[in-house]
Amino acid sequence: MKAVMTLSALVGATLFIGSAVAQQQITGTGEFCVKGPTGPIKCEYQSMAQCQQGRPQNENDQCVSRSQAQGSVAGPRSNQRDPAPAPGEQKD
Repeated sequence: MKAVMTLSALVGATLFIGSAVAQQQITGTGEFCVKGPTGPIKCEYQSMAQCQQGRPQNENDQCVSRSQAQGSVAGPRSNQRDPAPAPGEQKD
């Protein structure tokens, strides 16, 4: 019974955390962004130094590159460009 309750709590926490990350939207056109635990990811800076100087002094906010911010919203991306050929198939 304890195992079922623990598993249920773990699944619930995972779903809650996953939905919080998925709700963050990216705003702005800058290459560097301020990302906090909630709310939109604000991409308003052209350099990391500008981001560090301009971000709120909240210890939970951090500066990240736009590509890092996009990865955190969209989830992991595959680096593989072409699918591997099937066994016995030649690749062009």
